Amino acid sequence: MSISHLYSFVYLKSMYKPNKDTIWLLRGSQRKLVFLNLPKDAFMPNKLRKELNDKLKSSLSLREMSRHLRDFEDKGFLICINQKDPYNKIYSMTSKGIKAQQELRKAKNI
Repeated sequence: MSISHLYSFVYLKSMYKPNKDTIWLLRGSQRKLVFLNLPKDAFMPNKLRKELNDKLKSSLSLREMSRHLRDFEDKGFLICINQKDPYNKIYSMTSKGIKAQQELRKAKNI
């Protein structure tokens, strides 16, 4: 890498300042993986977990998926549509979650 490329990289990196939510998402590799693959439409955790395990060849358990979704809900990225149903929860992304997902993709590319 030449010096000019290094300076341009440092300059671009200094222009981009991630917020604390983006930093929290970047800290966990599994958390980041799940968050980047969340659909914008309503979804069920078990179906999403199966899709991620097939697509990414990962071994994400339902317990881990539920924990991540609960954390995302606590941060305001997701909302549970049917809170009363204990077994078949349906989640949807909030506008804050969509913005955070775009921000995370931007941070991942830099």
